[in-house]
Amino acid sequence: MSKVHKFVITNPDMCIACNACMKACVKHAYIRGKLAKTRLDVLSLESGKMPNQCRQCDDAPCANVCPTGALRIANSCVELCEEICIGCKLCTIACPYGAIHIDAEFPPSIKEEVEAHLEAGCLSGLKSIAIKCDMCEGIETGPACVSVCPTGALVFVDPILGECKFGKKVKGDMEPFLKAIVPNTVFKNIPEPFVKKPKPAPEQAATPNSEV
Repeated sequence: MSKVHKFVITNPDMCIACNACMKACVKHAYIRGKLAKTRLDVLSLESGKMPNQCRQCDDAPCANVCPTGALRIANSCVELCEEICIGCKLCTIACPYGAIHIDAEFPPSIKEEVEAHLEAGCLSGLKSIAIKCDMCEGIETGPACVSVCPTGALVFVDPILGECKFGKKVKGDMEPFLKAIVPNTVFKNIPEPFVKKPKPAPEQAATPNSEV
């Protein structure tokens, strides 16, 4: 069966593990009023380098086990409503990719308490919730990680519309990669690989002919 959900994926052959995507993820999460935590993790393994993030599964095991409906299939993706998440961690167990984790941040009202009780396992005012990629919902330009990737390794894919969103420079051929990921979809907007033009060689200063 063909994939129907939108998703962000990385070509590991083009990833250089620069962590620019993680920094952009945290920055834009804060701008959107979300927890200022990264929603993807850059992995450097023997088999390659790439960010690991939500695959927006069509069957969504995480949504199937969520007891509150905080995770749900809607708008051609797996949405997360952080406000009703209870941090039960069932989704982290169900996710086959390890792309969901539980995290929290300390609001300014309890910073003094945190500093005074660093050894405490639980503090008042702190709520742990699920963190996963939501493809920067609410930003018209799309996922921030895709826009900042310096090699174009990250791509936002909409298999139903047959469209992709790439970074400013794509320094490799993405067509074989996308064909392997979504074999039943034909994408018409795959850009040609960016090739850096070599700098012209400096002109050598002309030397006067020596007199014989």
